[in-house]
Amino acid sequence: MKPIKSKSLLPMILLSIGIGIIGILIPIAYVFLPMLFLTEAIDRGLVKIMGTFLGLCLVLEALVPRMGMVLFTLFGPLILILHYCLVTKKDLLASLALSSGLFLLSILVVLQSTGVLGFIQKDNFPQEIIRMQREAGIWQDSMTSYIPAFESMVRGMVQYLPAILVVLSLIVTYVTLTFTGRKLLLRGKLVVQPPSFFYFRLPQGIFAILGTFLVLGLVFQADLDKFAPLLLNNGLVLVGFLFFIQGLALVDFSLVKLRMVRFFKAILLTMIVLTPLLQIPLAFLGLLDSLLNLRRIHLK
Repeated sequence: MKPIKSKSLLPMILLSIGIGIIGILIPIAYVFLPMLFLTEAIDRGLVKIMGTFLGLCLVLEALVPRMGMVLFTLFGPLILILHYCLVTKKDLLASLALSSGLFLLSILVVLQSTGVLGFIQKDNFPQEIIRMQREAGIWQDSMTSYIPAFESMVRGMVQYLPAILVVLSLIVTYVTLTFTGRKLLLRGKLVVQPPSFFYFRLPQGIFAILGTFLVLGLVFQADLDKFAPLLLNNGLVLVGFLFFIQGLALVDFSLVKLRMVRFFKAILLTMIVLTPLLQIPLAFLGLLDSLLNLRRIHLK
């Protein structure tokens, strides 16, 4: 297969503008921006591409105040650190750790600078959210009976915010590395990238890391009493998510071995992800795979 080479930056500029416009209505679309610019930064040079990215953010800032600043703060450092990791040929684990850590820091900077962190620290912030929704016409008087449940849900989400942000950082970094690697491969360039998802496995040292945190928790238990529930709950969510992903990868591996059509496989995996009753069994399956390497047994 001949490498696919692009001679102009125009397709990237048009695509980034399209993502920028779509993102105003559907913010999750912005997740595709870093992989787009990282690919071109590796292929064409960092300075030129970062200048283009800055220009896009300035345009968005003019259209939607603070949006451009938020995007540049979030994704600018991520593109830079991933470019450094790929150019210097850092291993995959180091690239994921450095990049997701920096992206997490960028998220915290954005939350602090936009006042979100200060807002959720108020005792009455669920009531403030309801008030803003009423002013926007989203919350109706007929929904008053749901207020206690809504307040409980919002407070619960804030309690698990550290784990949610870590998970988000890992997902964005993993997806960016994966798509960038695949796109560069089509252009004849090989960089460090995650393997196919059905081969995904947590590092062998995961239990040593978990054991270390457990020992530290026991040693400093007296000092951590106030924060122990918060640390424990977020730790369980994070570990559960990691084992859930490994369990999902094991299911994907089995479906590949069964030669299921990719379209139907994607539908089935999506249904599994969206079914709450399957999430804990899948996390347990991932835990077993970490201990026994079930894929090797399957191969035999």
